[in-house]
Amino acid sequence: MSHSDLQGDLAAMAKYKSNIVSSARQNNLEPSLVAAIISRESNGGRTLDGRGYGFDGHGYGVMQVDDRYHTIRGGPYSAENISQGCGVMRYMIDKVSEMHPGWSAQQKYHGGIAAYNCGQNAVTNPNNVDAQTYQGNYSRDVLQRASFFRQNRY
Repeated sequence: MSHSDLQGDLAAMAKYKSNIVSSARQNNLEPSLVAAIISRESNGGRTLDGRGYGFDGHGYGVMQVDDRYHTIRGGPYSAENISQGCGVMRYMIDKVSEMHPGWSAQQKYHGGIAAYNCGQNAVTNPNNVDAQTYQGNYSRDVLQRASFFRQNRY
């Protein structure tokens, strides 16, 4: 992730920033976290194909909601897609918290972010929540991106 890549994602997301902020707040999430997920998942929507899918053909929209596990709602850049992705993110944070009551709040939060990528059942180690995520760094990368987006008023 380079600074110029993040700047490109930031510019691409400008047209639906209000949807990001609104959906994040409705799901008790930080808008910077949602922006970071969109950046990681679809480079702000820049890597979607003409139908709105990502590289594997199952992730749909800017938040890459997986059509194998969810009934897709809205267009790829729509408030509905962002809201659906935020709902999945909120569910994952809550589910990891429920499954691992002995983990610290930070471990649960990081685990929920990782679960957005690999599913809640794959998050089993509080000291390495990214063990089964794509490229083994999902939550760390998303949190680094969130810092950038927070600094840019998300």
